Amino acid sequence: MEEPPPESTSDDELVIEGTGAAPGVVLGTAYRYEAAAPTARRDAIAPDAVDAELERLANAVQRAEQELEADRVWAPDALVPDADAIFEAQALMLGDEDVLEAIRQRIRDANEPAGAAVQAVLSAHRERLEDSEDAHLRTGADDLLAFERRLLRALRRGAAAAHIDGHSVVVAQDLTASDLLRLRRYNLLGGVTARGGPTSHTAIVAQALGVPLLVGAGGALGAVSAGDRVVVDGDEGRLIARPDPATEEEYRTRAADAPSPTAERERAPEGPLRTADGHAVTLRANVGLEAELDPLRPAPPDGIGLLRTELFLRADGDPRSVDEERQVEAYRQAIGAAGEGGATIRLLDVGGDDRRSQGAAEAHEGHPVLGRRGLRVLLDRPDELLRPQLRALLRANREGPLRILLPMVTDGAEVRRVRRILDEESTRLTENGVPHDANVPLGAMVEVPAMALQAPAFTELVDFFSIGTNDLTQYVLAVDRANEQVAARHDALHPAVLGLILRVVEAGRMSGCPVEVCGEIAGDVQAVPVLLGLGVDTLSVAPPSLPAVRRIVRATGYDAAKDLARDVLQEDDAQAVRRRARAWVDTHLSSSDTASSTTNSSTTNTPDR
Repeated sequence: MEEPPPESTSDDELVIEGTGAAPGVVLGTAYRYEAAAPTARRDAIAPDAVDAELERLANAVQRAEQELEADRVWAPDALVPDADAIFEAQALMLGDEDVLEAIRQRIRDANEPAGAAVQAVLSAHRERLEDSEDAHLRTGADDLLAFERRLLRALRRGAAAAHIDGHSVVVAQDLTASDLLRLRRYNLLGGVTARGGPTSHTAIVAQALGVPLLVGAGGALGAVSAGDRVVVDGDEGRLIARPDPATEEEYRTRAADAPSPTAERERAPEGPLRTADGHAVTLRANVGLEAELDPLRPAPPDGIGLLRTELFLRADGDPRSVDEERQVEAYRQAIGAAGEGGATIRLLDVGGDDRRSQGAAEAHEGHPVLGRRGLRVLLDRPDELLRPQLRALLRANREGPLRILLPMVTDGAEVRRVRRILDEESTRLTENGVPHDANVPLGAMVEVPAMALQAPAFTELVDFFSIGTNDLTQYVLAVDRANEQVAARHDALHPAVLGLILRVVEAGRMSGCPVEVCGEIAGDVQAVPVLLGLGVDTLSVAPPSLPAVRRIVRATGYDAAKDLARDVLQEDDAQAVRRRARAWVDTHLSSSDTASSTTNSSTTNTPDR
């Protein structure tokens, strides 16, 4: 059937028709996802490189199995039966010796690189299924495509899909169900595909996750560019690219009024979160956009552990344009959504790889992640950025529990200077008769190795630590996580990173200074037991990660986790740590699931979320 042409409703706004496969309305930024066409080397390898290429394939299969297990754990409880079927199909393929031997034979006999051999073998199988008139067999083609992508990604060590922009609407030729589950970790808002149908595995997963999905929108690929503002209307089956202000306001109102399709299903269980043997764990949410607040309100976690104000406040690409009054209102909204646990507000973390907030000279720094960013920028420009934000936070603190978090701290002098400015602004508000609350805890992000090494000294300067493992790992391992050539080496489970986390935890324990982890590792199901074993008892994760992390915490015995942490610290590379952690999770999660299913079979209560 011929695709309807995009309909122009204004000079720039485009309406593109498709089929709504999962309901809901979202507004976001388009991210062009090119997973359908991963590139693989096709030039022949040297005969003496064949053994190394076969070993590379074997390692990729192992990495793919690890990723598959992580995806399975990430699946929401309501999706477990469908997710198990999807992942079981891929697990069978990863263990199919006939398929693997066909790939190995092409490497040995034709001197093909592993990626080219994978594509040659699997694409031939997939094309036969795609040509079938049997709908069930065509679904099998989707499973083969997902398997092919997973294996190719593992061969490339994950670099191709390691850094999907958060809070995006993904626009792609097609998406598999496992693509969607993996991308949901990055706070995916919605999806648009040129291909696909409303009864596919992808549609089932999108419905369960509450992610609006539009399929069969072939016009989107030619009409939408990365970074475009878009609206996905899964109810009416349309995509609106570059909406004008009136259209955007109309859909913003619709999105705000609509009930969350997963709110009831993902409701947190009553009572505190505890490990299998009763150790209390605090679980908070990382928030970057206002749209992420609403899902927290029905059953908030233990507060907001990280509110990224550089995202939350950015209206037109420049945080400097957000005035003090608007900041006050934004922080009040966050406090209202955070519940009794309160909101931890990180000061503007601009600079580094965020060119939008930099001037012309700053944007050309040779090594921006080592340059003027975070607290360095704020202290260089206190009147323009730091003082207005501190005043807004002091005023909003009257509305409920609030904490201030400092980004990119390197030495104690920086913290002392911020405290001095905070006191000055509190005095100024008092003199001007502006209501505020000066009693606000001040914490520091542990991102720079220098701070982790000096953690005992910092316990006298700050009220709490929040370990940002994304940047800490980047600096400890000398790996630019935005550089695809080395991104796969960025792994927070490296023993050197874990050793620094332990150092900070021990410093906090000895001084009574709370320590929490807010980096991506806190939502990594293989890492959670390791972190608990290191003594971390507060985790802050992206909202979609909350159910999976709750589940793994409940399946973890605290004493057993301490043994695991002690063992992995003896390893000398991240892969060895992951192998141990994966085996541990497989054993403990499967036994917990068995106990859970036995309990659930004798009760009508819904599963814990």
